[in-house]
Amino acid sequence: MIDRGPNRAMAKTAKSALFGAAFAALLVLSSPARAAGDGLERLPDDTRPERYTLSITPDAAWERFSGRGALEFTVTRPTATVTVNAVGLKIGEAVLDGGQSAVVAYDTARQRATFTFPTPLPVGAHKISLSWEGAITRNVEGLFKVDYPTAEGRTGQMLFTHLCCIATARSFAPLWDQPDLKAVFDIDVASPAGDAVVANMPVERREDLPGGGARFHFAPTPKMSSYLLFFSVGAFDRIARQVGDTDVGVVLQRGKAEQGRDALNASAQALDYFNDYFGVSYPLPKLDNVGMPGAGGFGAMENWGAIFYFEPYILVDPAISTQADRQTVYVVVAHEVAHQWFGNLVTMKWWDDLWLNEGFASWMAAKTADHFHPEWQIWLQVADSREAAFRLDARSTTHPIVREVHTLEEATLAFDEITYEKGSQIIRMIEAWVGEAAFRTAIQAHVRNHAYGNATTADLLGELVQASDPSIKAIVQDFTGQEGVPLIEVLSTRCDADRRTSTVMLRQSRFGLDAPSRSPLSWRVPVMARTVGADTIARQVVEGPRPVAMTVPGCGPVKINAGETAYFRTRYDDASFDALASRFDEMAPADRLGLLADSFGLAEGGDAAFARYMDLSKRVSAKSDPLLALALAGNAGELDRTYAGLPGQAAFRTFIHARFAPMLADIGWVGPADEAANIGMLREALIDLLARTGDAATLAEATRRFRGAASDPALTPGGLRQAVVMAVGAGADQATFAELADRSAKATNSAEQRLYLMALANANDPAIARRALDMTLTRALPAQLFVPLLRAIAERHPALVYDCVTARYAEIAPKLDTYEKGAIVAMIAERGVDRALADRLAAYVSAGGEAAGKEAAERARSLILFRDGVRRNGVPQIDAWIRKQGA
Repeated sequence: MIDRGPNRAMAKTAKSALFGAAFAALLVLSSPARAAGDGLERLPDDTRPERYTLSITPDAAWERFSGRGALEFTVTRPTATVTVNAVGLKIGEAVLDGGQSAVVAYDTARQRATFTFPTPLPVGAHKISLSWEGAITRNVEGLFKVDYPTAEGRTGQMLFTHLCCIATARSFAPLWDQPDLKAVFDIDVASPAGDAVVANMPVERREDLPGGGARFHFAPTPKMSSYLLFFSVGAFDRIARQVGDTDVGVVLQRGKAEQGRDALNASAQALDYFNDYFGVSYPLPKLDNVGMPGAGGFGAMENWGAIFYFEPYILVDPAISTQADRQTVYVVVAHEVAHQWFGNLVTMKWWDDLWLNEGFASWMAAKTADHFHPEWQIWLQVADSREAAFRLDARSTTHPIVREVHTLEEATLAFDEITYEKGSQIIRMIEAWVGEAAFRTAIQAHVRNHAYGNATTADLLGELVQASDPSIKAIVQDFTGQEGVPLIEVLSTRCDADRRTSTVMLRQSRFGLDAPSRSPLSWRVPVMARTVGADTIARQVVEGPRPVAMTVPGCGPVKINAGETAYFRTRYDDASFDALASRFDEMAPADRLGLLADSFGLAEGGDAAFARYMDLSKRVSAKSDPLLALALAGNAGELDRTYAGLPGQAAFRTFIHARFAPMLADIGWVGPADEAANIGMLREALIDLLARTGDAATLAEATRRFRGAASDPALTPGGLRQAVVMAVGAGADQATFAELADRSAKATNSAEQRLYLMALANANDPAIARRALDMTLTRALPAQLFVPLLRAIAERHPALVYDCVTARYAEIAPKLDTYEKGAIVAMIAERGVDRALADRLAAYVSAGGEAAGKEAAERARSLILFRDGVRRNGVPQIDAWIRKQGA
C-alpha cells in the first residue's frame, strides 16, 4: 500500500508525490495508545481458517450491509471455543457443522468474537454457518461509500472495501484477521440495477434479483490473507489488455475509462516484466486496477487481482494532469503490481516484517520505471526518499526496519519512511553490493519457496547467503535490526606516489539530529568509491570508529558512496570536499546530487556549515540539471517554512526569487513539444515555490493565465493548469477565494473539484487560510478529502489548524476514520517549526488529549524540535551567507 502525507501542492513532482517526503511521510495513522496486545494479539492457535463463503447484501441508503455464509476451518487440538476477529458486527445465529448452535461473546477491547459450543470440537475440519450485519462507513475503511460529482451535474455513489491493513477486515466479516492465517474466499455480492461489481476474481455467474438488481458470484480466490479481500459496486467502465494468460484491466467511473489508458499500459508492462523477473508467473486469471473518484489519505492498495486506487494515482486527465502526474501513475501502478508477488503471493508473517512487502514494492517500482523509462532518471528521484528516511531515522523517535509489533498503534506506525523508504534503500544497497544476478537468484528462490505462504527477514537472508556470500548476512542484520543512520567520515584523501591510486582514510560513526540519536552504534557499512572521472569502483566494508585506509583506482578527488546506492551519510574533511566541489560538473549526476544532499543534511544537523551547501548549490543550472534544481527548490521550500515568523524571512525570500525566478524564465512557462519530461516537473515546482514565497511576477503571470484561459486555452495547457491554479490559490484575496470556492462547488468531476479545493488550502494569507479551514469544516465535502485539506492548510499555517482541531475535536471526530481519530493532532502539529507548538503538543498528550496517540505525537514533537534547532543554529548562518552575497 502507498500512503500519502500532506499534499503540499497539486503541482507536485513525481518524487515528492511518490518517493520523497509526501510518499515517505505516510499518513501517520494511529489510534490512541493502548495496552500491549490490544487489537493485535495473535488469535489462539487451536484453529486455522481454510475457506470463507461470504454472501454480501449492501444497503447503501441505510448505510448497513448484511452477510451470510460459512467459516470453514481446521481444529488442531480439541476446543469448545472458536475465537475470530470481529469489530462493530452483530452476529446472528451461528451453527456448527449443521448441528450445534454457538453462544457468541464479544471482546470489544481485543476486537474478537468467540463462539462457544456445548461440547469440544474434535481435531479436523469443521464449518460454522452464520449471518451478521455491519455498517457502511463514509470513511475509507471496511465497507464504505463515496459520493462524487457526475458529468450530468448529479451526485453519483459507489461502494468499496478497504480491508488493509490493520484491524479493518474484521469490521467487514468475522474472520481470522492475521497475515499468517491465509484462506480461500468464495464471495458473492448484490448490486442495484445498472451497477457492476468488481472483486478479486472474475465473475462466474450473474443472478438476476426480484425487483431489479443482480447478484454477482465470483470465482474462489487463491489462499490469501484477509486484508487482501476486495469488492466494489458502482457505475463502471472497463478497458483491458491480454498479457499472456492474464486479462489486465482498468476500471473507472463511467465515462472516464480512457483516462486510465496510461495506467493500463503501465500495468501490462509491469506484469510482463515481473513474470520474467520473479520466475513465477502471476497466478490469477485477471488483474484489475480499480479507481475510486476523488482522493484521500493514501494512494493505492494491492488487493490481489483487484488493486484499489484513488483517482490521482490511476487517472491521467489531459485537461489537468502534469508530467509529474504521469510519472506518478506509472510508479504507483508498478508498486502495486509488484505487491502481487511481494505481499500477496508471499506475505510477511507478522507486521514486524512489513518491509518485506513495502520496501520491496517500492524498490521494484523504481527498478521497473528505470528499465522502461530511463529518461525519467528515477534513481535520482529516489534520492529524495532516502533523505526522508534519514530525517526520521536520525531522530530519537526512529525504530529498526524489523521491529516487534504488539499494539495497534505500533502496527500502524510501521507504515512510515523507515519501512518504505529505508527498506527500499537497503534493498538497493544489497543488490548493488552482491550484484544483480546473485540478488535476482535469491529473490526467485524466496518467491518459489514461500508462494501462497508467509516469510520473515530471516528467510530472505538465508536465500541471499545461498545465492551470494555469507558476509551479506551481517550487513543486512545491521541495517534491518538496529535503527539509525551510519556516517562515513572522510578524514583525508591523498594521491599515492605512483599517481595511479588514491588513499582515503575513512571512519564510521553515527549521524544524528538530536542527542539520543547520536549515541554510538556500529554497522558493517558496504562502501563503494571512485575517483572523479574514473570508471572503476573500489569496494570495502567499513566498521566502527577506528580509521581504515581505502585504496581507490585513479589519482584525484574521491567520491564516497559512488552511484549513491548505499544507505549512509558522508562527511568530508575540508580539503577533500573542496577538491570534489572544484570538479562538480565532471561528476555523474547521482554523485552530484548525493554531494548536495549530504551537504544540506549535515548542515541541518549542525555537522557542517550551511555555507558549504549554499556555495555548492550555485553550480546547479535548470536546463542541464533539472532534477538537481528540483532538489534545490525542495530544500529552499523547507528552509522557507523554517524561517516562518523570523525577521530574516523577507531577505531569504528575496534570495529565493533571485535564484529561482531566472530558472523559470530560462525554461519558460510553456515548453516545446519535445521537452524533456523532467523539465516539466521542474517548471511545476518552480512556479509553486515562487508563488508560495510571494514572488509578485510569478503570481501576476499565474493570474493572467488563469483569467485568460477561458478565451485562450493555450495559456493553461494540461501540463501547466494545476500549477497555475495552485499559484492563484497561493496568492488569493477574498474575491479570488470566492471564485475558486464557486468553481469547486460547480465542478462536474472529482479531479476538478479537488484541484480548486486544494488551491484554496494553498493560501498564503492567514485570513484566506482561515476561510478555507472554515469551509472545510462546514461545507459538505467528500469525506475522503477532509483530512488532506486540513493537512494542506497546516502546511502553511500549522498553529491555526492545530488550534481548530484541538478546540473542535468532538465536531471533527465523526469525519475521521479509526486511525485518524487517534493521530489527527500529531498529523497537524508535525508541520510546525517552533518549540512553542512542540510544548503545547506535549501538554496536550500529558493532559490526556483524546486525539493524540502517544508515539505519533512524540514523532511530531521531535520533528518540530529539529526544525526549531535549525531556526536557532542554521538560520543565522544562512542570513550571514545572504548578506555576504549582497556585499
